[in-house]
Amino acid sequence: MERRGGPPEGETEGWELLKRRRLLVFFALPFTGVLLIFAFVSFLNRTDSRKRSENLVRGQLDVTAHILGINISRLLTEGRSPGDILGIFAPQEDIYFMAILDEAKNVLAWNSRFEGYLPLSLAAAKPGESGIIDSPAGNIFYAFEAVQAGNGRAYLLYLGHSLSSLDEMLARSGRNSLLFFGLLVLVGALFFHEISLLQARYMAKAREAEAERLEKERFREISAFTSGVAHEIKNPLNSLSLLFDLLMNSVPSAMKSDVGAGKDQVRTIAGIVDRFSSAVKPIRPVPEPLLLEEVVGQARESLLREFPGAASRVEIVVGSGVRMRGDGGLLAQALLNLLKNALEASDGSSIRVEGRAMRKTIEILVRDDGPGIPAADLGRVFEPFYSTKERGLGIGLYLARKIVEAHGGRIEARSREGRGTDFHILFPGGLT
Repeated sequence: MERRGGPPEGETEGWELLKRRRLLVFFALPFTGVLLIFAFVSFLNRTDSRKRSENLVRGQLDVTAHILGINISRLLTEGRSPGDILGIFAPQEDIYFMAILDEAKNVLAWNSRFEGYLPLSLAAAKPGESGIIDSPAGNIFYAFEAVQAGNGRAYLLYLGHSLSSLDEMLARSGRNSLLFFGLLVLVGALFFHEISLLQARYMAKAREAEAERLEKERFREISAFTSGVAHEIKNPLNSLSLLFDLLMNSVPSAMKSDVGAGKDQVRTIAGIVDRFSSAVKPIRPVPEPLLLEEVVGQARESLLREFPGAASRVEIVVGSGVRMRGDGGLLAQALLNLLKNALEASDGSSIRVEGRAMRKTIEILVRDDGPGIPAADLGRVFEPFYSTKERGLGIGLYLARKIVEAHGGRIEARSREGRGTDFHILFPGGLT
């Protein structure tokens, strides 16, 4: 049969792998690109923030040094000693150390928050010089300011401004960026997981739709073929039946039983042809309100008419007042097919039919205690014209499934090899 879409036959796994790779390329690569861009932009923002903050601190420190330089110059002119002056200008909250140096770069007086430690590079001790040094308290921005006393002597004011607040701000910004990056990765992973699940469900639905399409095409061909064969067979059968009727009236009495047996065989063949024809016809149920116990009872009566001795083997446990909508004749036919299958498979053991309503669902269970179905055959029991019985036609279970599905339900077989088989049916839309 020609395939009109989907993967080449026999390459379904490779096709699905290709689909998953396409999803990975479609989502993962762009998302990775977004993460890299975010990381790069965050790095640039932190770098720019540091530069801007350092320039701001530099400007603030230059202004502070200039103002302090003017005041210290006045106090030196008044004859105050460097030690007294630094006592007046004790380190402020953001000033970590302060020192006064003479022209020879000797430290005349200093105070520091480093508990007796003054970070100082004499090579960098030049008026107007500034920069950043590493210290036990972290990064320190330093600056030198020239101070001129009234007596003409030159001094240097050495100030240090801590960058700990800036470092904390940048560290907090980095943590926030890292947290946001992690959240972005988590959201992306969850989104990708959901997309993968949606794709898996879509692929499963697509496989089901493709299998259903192929099945419909196959059985459309089978239906056309069966209808043609049935037409070609039944015409000769009708003629043969008429011939047996004529013979019945003209043959000797000793041969009437043989003629009758021949006519019975013709009827058997016609019945088989009719069953094949009905199996491939579309099922169009006419739904109406029903009581489940009545449908099951109708199926049981039909079974006992065909197998009168089975009354003691069939046990019915159906809740009273369980309502549903459906075509009573078709549903009874489906249950009859399941009961006949169970009866033929159980070889004298009991058969149990259970029915109940669960919220908006009707559940029916047909259980036998027979030898069970081998695992290799379990997946094929509902296929048309498939049977493990010597004289089975493989139509009953297939027709039962068609009827159940035509009512919007589903049926599945569960077997315990050597311990029996269950046919489990669920119908939606139960009425309470």
